[in-house]
Amino acid sequence: MKVTGDRIYTNDMKNAAVLVLMELYDHRIRQGIGHYAAEHNWYLTICDGCTYGGGNALPQGWSGDGMLVQINKNADLIRYVRRQHVPCVDMWICRPDIPMPRITGDQRLIGQTAADHLIERGFRNAVFFSTEYQYMHKLRAEGFSDRFLEKTGKRPRNLAWALHSKSGKDNWHAQNAWLRRIIRPLPKPLGIFCYSDYDAAKIETFCLEAGYSVPDDIAILGVDNDPLVCENLCVPLSSVRHDLVRVGYDSATLLDRLMHGAKASADPILVPPNGVELRASTDSFVTADPLIRSVLKFFRENISRNIGIHDASEAVCVQRHKLNTHFVRVLGETVYATLIRLRLFEVKRLLSQTDLSIKEIALNTGFCHAQHLNNTFRRSEHCTPTAYRMREKS
Repeated sequence: MKVTGDRIYTNDMKNAAVLVLMELYDHRIRQGIGHYAAEHNWYLTICDGCTYGGGNALPQGWSGDGMLVQINKNADLIRYVRRQHVPCVDMWICRPDIPMPRITGDQRLIGQTAADHLIERGFRNAVFFSTEYQYMHKLRAEGFSDRFLEKTGKRPRNLAWALHSKSGKDNWHAQNAWLRRIIRPLPKPLGIFCYSDYDAAKIETFCLEAGYSVPDDIAILGVDNDPLVCENLCVPLSSVRHDLVRVGYDSATLLDRLMHGAKASADPILVPPNGVELRASTDSFVTADPLIRSVLKFFRENISRNIGIHDASEAVCVQRHKLNTHFVRVLGETVYATLIRLRLFEVKRLLSQTDLSIKEIALNTGFCHAQHLNNTFRRSEHCTPTAYRMREKS
């Protein structure tokens, strides 16, 4: 195989010639396509950044066997795709009005995953934020809102800037002033699920400038798990892992089948997210109740010790039975159950972010030995700590 620029040449010219057209550059989708192309000796022509008002020119005179595309607003690109009478797979779901085979991330499930993540950490007040509001934004917002309502009885507000702005332009100065007016009266602690990591970075900047503590006052969750964004903010950003590599690989797989005569489903094929990459922006268990906050603070400061409800009641000067009754009334669970939940949060963080042994993690999180940790973890997560670590680090 010989590679020249954006084209891959193979010695066997009978192999498929495939055109990749993307309105925006996305390394991980390209990576997935590249893996499949390398396995099947495809001849690839890549043209991304095909955006309106500039970007790369569409490849005139191309002729081949199939196309992998991302289409949204670019009318020239859409016309170009329609003129090519070859099998084609769309890797987005921005334009459901254009019937064609599609593989895309499960946008509703991404929103549901975000809701579950915030609810698990004690958040009972939440909003959705995005700068734009197109079809994919709508799907994520609806998945988030419906799941949050189902589990908490509260429907999150939709703070999509495009729905509230007269101009709809991405004016950060105007957005910042608007967010100050909107977020100030909302009950805290507050969880904010953002359409993307880029929107989440905006929200974090706003929160820190406005004096909010992240994540104790406001927790922030993005989507795409872009390390360049997530790991370089003042408070590293938790993010739903949108499996874009698989989107690219599975799209190439489907295109290969279509080029060999298979029929495509009328419905889009949905790729589920790979959970949430936990970082500091949501790495907390929160509540607005001052007594419970005091107990949680005591638990976090003593997470490696063999402590229980007796120690907690002494720390906050409240009788054991009264403290337990208060926890059940406010959180719906006992003091002990809350302590176990906090221990497991820390276990999962250490499993995903360190190479400590299971025995060391057990000692660091207050479990008397590794088997005790294994048993408790299996009951909660339905897998072993080792299996969880392998999944999170894969």
